[in-house]
Amino acid sequence: MEQNAQTTTITTSISWIRLIFLCFGVSLVTQLFLGRISDFLRDVSCRVDFLAPLCPIIYEDSSVSTQQTQTRKFLPQELQARISHIEDPLPIEPWTDQEKWGIVRSDKEEKEEKECKEPAKEQEAIAALNQARSNRNSGNHKKAGVIIEHALALLPSHPDILVEYGLHLETNDRIVEADGYCVRALHVDPQNSQAIACRARTESIVAEIDEKMLRDIRRKKDNFMDLPRNSALKRAMRESYFSHIYHTVAIEGNTLTLGETRSILESGMPVPGKSLREHNEVLGMDSALRFLNRSLIHLADITLEDVLEMHRRVLGHAQPIDAGRLRDTQVYVGRFTPVAPKYVKEQMLELIDWLNDPSTNAIDPVQRAAIAHYKLVVVHPFIDGNGRTARLLLNLVLMKAGFPPVILPVSTRAEYYATLNTANLGDLRPFVRYVAHHVDRTLQTYINLVSTCADEKCSVPDEILDEESPLIKSLHQSV
Repeated sequence: MEQNAQTTTITTSISWIRLIFLCFGVSLVTQLFLGRISDFLRDVSCRVDFLAPLCPIIYEDSSVSTQQTQTRKFLPQELQARISHIEDPLPIEPWTDQEKWGIVRSDKEEKEEKECKEPAKEQEAIAALNQARSNRNSGNHKKAGVIIEHALALLPSHPDILVEYGLHLETNDRIVEADGYCVRALHVDPQNSQAIACRARTESIVAEIDEKMLRDIRRKKDNFMDLPRNSALKRAMRESYFSHIYHTVAIEGNTLTLGETRSILESGMPVPGKSLREHNEVLGMDSALRFLNRSLIHLADITLEDVLEMHRRVLGHAQPIDAGRLRDTQVYVGRFTPVAPKYVKEQMLELIDWLNDPSTNAIDPVQRAAIAHYKLVVVHPFIDGNGRTARLLLNLVLMKAGFPPVILPVSTRAEYYATLNTANLGDLRPFVRYVAHHVDRTLQTYINLVSTCADEKCSVPDEILDEESPLIKSLHQSV
């Protein structure tokens, strides 16, 4: 009995020893080869069409493939030297576009609005219009202005009211605004004689004002290119990187603050109380900006694949299935219905052809960037992320021309959408002016910074932070 017990004990011990060695061997093999096996399985699965959208996006310093890069033309060296780069603040790369207002408006929508007008309201507006005209003719311009503003609030699309309000603005030397209202009146009624006469007076004056604005911006851009890249300027440009991401996602409804956005990018730690989607939107914009800065700005042309790759990074964390893919379903922006899915690629290729056309390069860079943004938004080529991708394209065009990245602040969101709606009515100039204003503001901020600051003794200007919270400003100044 004792001998059998000893034999059983020895057998059990040997079994345990074998099991331990077996587990150790499996663990060792797993650690050595699991990575290669998983990479192999991932590569195989990514070749399957219906699994491809689920594959992770691989972020590299140069995300343009070797084969693609070899066939692409680069900008000449003298032009590359004048390209503006984003100051990358982080050495390691680690909400959906729910526009509250329609970017564009259909004729059907405008017709429905006209049919829904209340007769009593229309009569009141016409009576106010006549009273405003009477006061203007008698020289009582102040009273005429108050009355015509009331009429405009009642019927904002009536051509005669639009013209009368334009005349009121012209009387007060607000020529640019007056011209805009006359253009709107002509959009509604192309034969309106008063609107035609108004345009005849204001068109050349406004064109001269706009050209002077763009000329001043080009001069400031040349001054910016000649600035010494001291530590104060570099620090301000690094701060603008965080601000750019904060503002472009905030326009779409992201509730993360500037300080929280910076914290996510610098530490990789989540912010309590904020959704995973909002975190992923910030990470997506970070990846897209890096791709633009490292892979696209030196290329001589822009391709559809470049736009798709930007979008792939914008949505790569939040919505990987839709990232980098043209929409194949109908979408709706407010009450406007964009083009059918079968025409999306065709219109995007037209946009790309326009961007690469030699005649397009003759257009002022600020105008070219604003038009490119508007064209992409109108096509609305993606299920989501159209606004963010359009703002990336805008900055890509500007940076290729030597401008620093421009921030469109969330505080101007209403003006951003309003000028896009005005562009849909046939007048793109207000949106160009909106973009030009912020380009000018960015350039002037950097110029003032270098001319008044002595290296590291300079704090980051409020124009760069662009957030009212004293806590956020103190956070940046303490870094």
